[in-house]
Formats: sequence, structure tokens, C-alpha cells
Amino acid sequence: MDQYYTVLVFSHVLGFILLGGGLCAVFLSELRAYRAVDLLIFVESARFTALCYDALVLPGALIAGASGLLLILELELGFFEQPWVVGMWGLFVFEFVEGNILTRIQFRRTLRESNKLLEHGRLTEVARAEARTMIGLIVHFLDLPLFAVIVYCGVVRPETWADLAWAIGVAVVVAGVLTAFVPRWARRDLGTHSGGGEGQQSVP
Repeated sequence: MDQYYTVLVFSHVLGFILLGGGLCAVFLSELRAYRAVDLLIFVESARFTALCYDALVLPGALIAGASGLLLILELELGFFEQPWVVGMWGLFVFEFVEGNILTRIQFRRTLRESNKLLEHGRLTEVARAEARTMIGLIVHFLDLPLFAVIVYCGVVRPETWADLAWAIGVAVVVAGVLTAFVPRWARRDLGTHSGGGEGQQSVP
């Protein structure tokens, strides 16, 4: 039984390492895409984002989710008795469903649209807008803050519903700030690089 528990804990930690590392890699890849003035870099970033999601985020989520469920059953924690347990599995399920529906659709859309740009050989602000939707931006910037809340629940283990609600509220505010300012900050100097502010780059 002790070995079984050890394997579950190790798997759970491993899953969260893969999941967190993948989300950070996706965040940095998307940031690189926002700052790109070269079409090839934009396309490369889209491909890297999709690769990180499929190779790190999804496997990590599956491992963390399966081991987490078994740990709840093994330790007889219950699913609704303790706020931190509810926070962990509730936010995880939300993230998993959102990630495999909205986020995956967004990343695939970006990859598809960026590949189309290779045929035209130009990266414009209009093309950037076509590659991403506002909902896609929101769910993308929501991933890391909610992941931080899940980790908070597992490490700190808040004992009251108020603490959990505050943590989720802070995460939502942080996600809103990231959504509003990160793309704008990343593109603040594109006009200088592109000459005249059109934000476009041709591929020979």
C-alpha cells in the first residue's frame, strides 16, 4: 500500500510538472508570436505552441488527473467536504474541458491561419487578428493563473470557502490584466520594426 501511495504521489507531481512546464512554454511561445514581425517566426511559434500543448500539457493533465482521482479515493478525502480538494479537482476539470475545447480550437485555428499566410507571404495586423479570437485570448491567459490556484490548493490547502473564492477571484483579475495588456505590450514596438506601423513582413 505504501508503494502504491508513493507511485501515486510521484505520478501526481510528475503530471503537474509536465502540465505547468507545458503551460509556461505555450505562454512564452505565444508571447514570441505577438512580438514577431517575421512571418516565419510567427508560423514557427504557432507550430511550437501546438507541439507543446500536445506533447506536454495534454499528457501532464491526463497523468495529474488520473493520479489525483486515485489519491482522493485512496486517502478517502471525499469530493465535496474540503474546500482545497474541491478547488483542485473542480478547477482541474474546468481547465481540462476548456483546454481541450476552446484552447485546442484556438491553437489549431492559429496554426491553420499561419500556414495560410505562407502562401501569401505577408504578415499583417489583419492577419494577426484573423489567427486569434478574443475568446481564445481570454482562455489562453486564464490558464496559468488558474493553474497557480490549483497548486495553491494542493500546497497551502485553504480550509475555508472564502479563501478559495479569493484565490479564484485574484486569478480571474490577473487573467484579465494579462489579456488586456500583454498583447498590446508585446506589439508596442512593431511599428518601428515594420516601418510605418503596418506590422507586416514579406517572405521571399
